[in-house]
Formats: sequence, structure tokens, C-alpha cells
Amino acid sequence: MWPWEHVLFAYVFYSVSVHLGSRSPPTDRAAAALALGALFPDLVDKPLAWQFGVVETGWGPAHSVFVAAPVAVLVYALAGWRGDRRVGLAFCVGYLLHLPGDVLPASLSRGFLYLPPVLWPVGDPATTDHGSLLAGVYGLLTEYAVGLLALEVTPVVALQVGSVVAGGLLWLYDGLPGLWLLPAAFRAVAGRLRPA
Repeated sequence: MWPWEHVLFAYVFYSVSVHLGSRSPPTDRAAAALALGALFPDLVDKPLAWQFGVVETGWGPAHSVFVAAPVAVLVYALAGWRGDRRVGLAFCVGYLLHLPGDVLPASLSRGFLYLPPVLWPVGDPATTDHGSLLAGVYGLLTEYAVGLLALEVTPVVALQVGSVVAGGLLWLYDGLPGLWLLPAAFRAVAGRLRPA
């Protein structure tokens, strides 16, 4: 899955559960934490593999159930200690749903349950050398665009498009939670990047 697909895939599950539990949409902070959690494994493992060569593929330690479970417990405990379990839970939901978000398309494209992406270091995922981080993203994005432009509705394409459409519509219905935090986040980052 692509980053936007991971976020919207997780958003569908999280939003529905929040609506069922509290009859209200996710909060801005929870939606932002969910998005960060959904992106976290790729933010860690893709650079480790493609830029620094620490692991062989973009499915490394942050994608592993052996790492994700303890990290999720730790994040939830820290959020509880800080008094914001809802935000911690949202991060954990995003993070943990990233894993099936990678297993589902890999399994659908192969025609059998393919678990190596989430079993690092004992799994044996395909070793595709993407070169640098930029080359890896470019190669995968090109493959993705070609697949979509072919207009062939495979199970993987249906999962990807379905996640984006369902998640996007649900996010819109919920009032775009988290969107209003982006300007402040950009200002904070820009402020840190300015020379002193």
C-alpha cells in the first residue's frame, strides 16, 4: 500500500470503532496520531533499506509483529501516563493496521497468504534492490501508476481504490479531523529549519 492508502485503510477501521463507541468522529489529535502510526513502519524501514542499506527490503524491523506489538504497548502506556490514551490508541491502531495493510496486497497478488513482510527477522521477504530511497519510491510509484492506468480491476487494485474511496468519504463525513493541525505542524517544522 501507498502512504495515503495505509492512512485511509486505518481510518476506516478507527473511525467506525470510534463512532460505535462514542457516537462521535475521531478528534483532530487522534486522527493525526492514527496517520502517524499508519505511516510509522514505512518512515522507519524504507530509509533503513533503501538509503542506508541496514536491512535488505523495506519490510524490516518496524514492520515486524515482533517489534510492533511491544512498541504499541509502550506507546499506549506512555500516552496513558501523559493522560491521553485516545491519542495513544489511535497511533497503535494505525501502526498495527499497517501490517495487514501490507500483507493483504502481497497475499492477493500472490494468491496465497504471504506473511514474510511482518515476520522480520525470521521471515524471508523478496530481496528487491531498489537502489536509493528516491529510486525505490520512483520505481514503485511508476509500477503503481502503470497498474492503475491499465484499468484492470485486480483484487489488489480493488483493495487500494476501495481503501482510498471509503476512507476519504468517511474522513470527509467526519469533518476532516486532523487537517486543521497541518498548518501548525508546518510552521513548527519551518521554524526549526530556519537558521538562528
